[in-house]
Amino acid sequence: MKSIWLAFLFLAAWVPHHPSVRAAPKTSSAKWRPALPGYRYQFPRDHGAHAAFRTEWWYFSGNLTSKSGGRYAFMLAFFRSGLRPPGAFRRPRKSRWALENLYFAHLSVLDVKRVRHRYFERMSRGALEEAGARRGGLDVWLRDWRAREEIENKVRVLKISAQDKGISLSLHLLPQKPPAVHGRSGISQKADGPGRASHYYSFTRLKALGELLLDGRRLRVSGTAWMDHEFGSNQLTKDQIGWDWLGLHLSDGRELMLYLMRKKNGGYDRNSSGTLVDADGSVHHLPLRAYRFEPTGRWRSPRSGALYPMGWRVSVPGVGIEIRVKALAKNQELETKGSTRVTYWEGAVQAEGRSKGGQVSGTGFVEMTGYADGARPMF
Repeated sequence: MKSIWLAFLFLAAWVPHHPSVRAAPKTSSAKWRPALPGYRYQFPRDHGAHAAFRTEWWYFSGNLTSKSGGRYAFMLAFFRSGLRPPGAFRRPRKSRWALENLYFAHLSVLDVKRVRHRYFERMSRGALEEAGARRGGLDVWLRDWRAREEIENKVRVLKISAQDKGISLSLHLLPQKPPAVHGRSGISQKADGPGRASHYYSFTRLKALGELLLDGRRLRVSGTAWMDHEFGSNQLTKDQIGWDWLGLHLSDGRELMLYLMRKKNGGYDRNSSGTLVDADGSVHHLPLRAYRFEPTGRWRSPRSGALYPMGWRVSVPGVGIEIRVKALAKNQELETKGSTRVTYWEGAVQAEGRSKGGQVSGTGFVEMTGYADGARPMF
């Protein structure tokens, strides 16, 4: 939601208890800005950081092929968790050691043929420019992992790069459609009540070109990717346990995003929603009643013991979508004990079915939180 993400909601509540962080002193009445209706997006400004909001993430995922026909998938996500609202101190803090945010990043790569999924994580206090996110345009980094926007031949290009332990990913992502804003009136509502929401938009179809270094093999790759950017301050409630999120690229040129906010009683929050993006870029909001996103099987992680849905039946009757979704590999779980300290499933999927009466296929990602770690969702 990612992305996720893809781009994660509960870390802000956890951060003050992390052993490396002390709670900020109460020096003023400064507060984090809530996500409220009426927000007006401006691009490229809104690709950058929003320091007035407590939690923010940038999420990239995609499915790639090499010239030899190999199939791969990737996820790269950056998270910013604010420690003090702007204005919390009477005087500006000018020290390069000043601690204003924590930064986290996750990277995963799936080799589909070899059924091998690897992931990496990082964390930084952001001092001395080791990590950060600039305002006014996309530029976020954690050491040598980075996502930024550049203009090449008068075309805006998103560039992402990350490397760790035998894996290196470097991609140019070219938007094929304008940003799609999710929800209504500038907010994506997650629960009842003012501010229980985020500002959330996506580049739902990005043409991906670049290079993947994998176990000594240097591969030229291409494919289709997705970017989520989400920011808010107080989204979830105590009765919400996690979420299931789906983002798909369909072969008819449309994209589908759905999420289910799961409650502790086993139901779904009525604020769950989705978005359909037409081939021409038109954006359609989907309330919970407009779709079904149902598991068809289960898989238990041998590492965490968490029991995840695995395989899904998806239908959006009003727009003629009936598809089945399956994971490209079951074990795409991430245990992030060195950063966000949350275990979640974030994996590449493929889809087959019907759309508007014709055959359709698709690729994408699914994210599931709140199934492990005592059912504590991220952020």
